[in-house]
Amino acid sequence: MDRNQLINSIIQLQHQLILAVDKYDSIAWMELNLTIAQLKSLHFIYFEGATNFITLATALGVTPPNVTGIINRLVEQKLVSREENPEDRRTFILRVTETGKALIEGLRDHGINRMATILNLLGTDELTTLDKGLAALVSAIGDGKE
Repeated sequence: MDRNQLINSIIQLQHQLILAVDKYDSIAWMELNLTIAQLKSLHFIYFEGATNFITLATALGVTPPNVTGIINRLVEQKLVSREENPEDRRTFILRVTETGKALIEGLRDHGINRMATILNLLGTDELTTLDKGLAALVSAIGDGKE
C-alpha cells in the first residue's frame, strides 16, 4: 500500500471507530435534558473555566440576548452559576457548578470506560502497536504538523 492509500485507510478506520464508539456513547448523551445550545455552552464554559455572556455569544455565533435564555435554563438546572463581575457590575461571570462538572466528567468517564472495555478485547501486541501509532499521531498534532 502506498502512502496515500495508507492515509485513506486510516481515515476510513477512524470514521468506523467513531461510529462504533458513538453508537454506545449516544445512550448517555440522549439521556441528557439539555438542548444542543445548552450543551455547547456548558462545554465552552467548562473548558474556559469562566467566561462572560459576550465571549460565550461570540463562540456560539449568536448575540448576547440569545445566550441569556440558554444560561437561564442552565442556571435553573444548577449546571452553571452566574455571578456579578466585581470589576464591572454591568457584566456577569459564568462558571460551571459542581453539578455541571459532574455531568461533563460523567460523560467523559462513560466514554473512557467504554473504550477500556473495547481495548481489553485486544491482545498485548495489538495494544502495543496501537499505542505507538496513537503516540505518533498525538505527537504530530502537538507539533502543529496537521
